[in-house]
Amino acid sequence: MNGKLVFIGGSGRSGSTLLDLLLNNSPHTQSVGEVHRLNWYARSNREPCTCGQKVMECPFWLRVQAEAQKELGVGKDVPLLKTKEMFLWPSAIGPVPDLLQKAAMVIGYHGIYRWVSRWFCKTHHQATENALFWFEMIERVTSCSAIVDSSKSPRRLKALYLPSPENFRLLFTLRDGRAVAASGMRREGADMHTAAGYWLNSNRRVLWSLRGIPQDKRLVVRYEALCREPKATMERICAFIGIPFEEDMLRLRKQESHNIGGNPMRFRTEETTIKLDEQWRDQLMPEDLDVFERVAGKLNRKLGYTD
Repeated sequence: MNGKLVFIGGSGRSGSTLLDLLLNNSPHTQSVGEVHRLNWYARSNREPCTCGQKVMECPFWLRVQAEAQKELGVGKDVPLLKTKEMFLWPSAIGPVPDLLQKAAMVIGYHGIYRWVSRWFCKTHHQATENALFWFEMIERVTSCSAIVDSSKSPRRLKALYLPSPENFRLLFTLRDGRAVAASGMRREGADMHTAAGYWLNSNRRVLWSLRGIPQDKRLVVRYEALCREPKATMERICAFIGIPFEEDMLRLRKQESHNIGGNPMRFRTEETTIKLDEQWRDQLMPEDLDVFERVAGKLNRKLGYTD
């Protein structure tokens, strides 16, 4: 890639889809959502792209595939969107190589990580190479100076940072853990202990992956600030990425997006303005808050949520 790779990291339900959609409004950026799922979306051909069409019928993704076929010199009958994997579960490489790779990522030294990946985690190494290949194809098709990946995975975050640190930018989305836990309880029927543990572990993993990434390559984006002060927050993000801010970035245009995966709000086309969701303040009972405090309260306060 010649341009920047902007990675949105953090726990789910922390505003990553909202941020992804807003960034996509800039003519200088192309947001692709949780693009590590692209191959699965293409193979199943059930889950739609944010534009509403299935991946293998979406003109945008078919243009990207055509560019890839041209680059590799293969025929149009070779469905690369279905075959060039960008995501593999840790179970695909076994527990010992998985621990080695995690250790190499925390250390944050490119040479050690590449050596471990090449010799012990070859499937993950190939998945990273495939991801970088697809980003380059997207860059060619769109001529955008920044590609936005909101996959959130801490492992993917570090794996994409290490090959080209100078072009990498991390947006670490944070949201009050009580709000994230309440969303998990409401949408998935989880109990508070499970929902709080999810938020805790997700953010711990991101914090571990931040080791070795300089301050000038990462920016914390709070969901609450994005919703309460969208213009000031987006101006700060644009300055960090190195693109001009435009007022048009404050609108939600979901039909014009080609994000993979993400919050179901990406399909609610009637929503065109940014709204703060604080249902948790009415939803959570005192006993829920007590459980959250025991499980994740310490980290929540450390990250700035003290009220």
